[in-house]
Amino acid sequence: MNPIAKLITVLLVGAAMLSSAAGQALTPTREQVREAWERRFQALDKNRDGKVSLEEYLAFHGAEAPLRRQFLEYEFRKYDRNGDGYITHEEHWAPVGLEDEFRGVDKNRDGRISPDEFLQGERLFHRLDRNHDGVITWDEYSDAYRQRLNRK
Repeated sequence: MNPIAKLITVLLVGAAMLSSAAGQALTPTREQVREAWERRFQALDKNRDGKVSLEEYLAFHGAEAPLRRQFLEYEFRKYDRNGDGYITHEEHWAPVGLEDEFRGVDKNRDGRISPDEFLQGERLFHRLDRNHDGVITWDEYSDAYRQRLNRK
């Protein structure tokens, strides 16, 4: 068999294997998801005190670059719902909602997002800041989200 024929055979066999695997359920069960989240929490909680600090979170994800660190700090704030500086097991497991997203962006937790807290660019910031007062409030943030959903 020539090399091209071998390559075609390998590709056809691979495609057949993928299509047969596609017939099987690829969606994880609730238990599998819970186990994966539990493993992730254990990996994050290096000192095994039952909560994840910002330092543990950054170390786990590797936050050497300044922009990556900013993003990871935002992610951490989304899960640290009570603002105590730790992500507990319960906070880690709870689904993230729009209010959590807002809180994650609102670095100083004053209920308003200033330009220096916003990581998605000046243009989008000005679009979301409907009254042009230099901050994005919860109402502006949530209204923009609802408008986006209504356009779909």
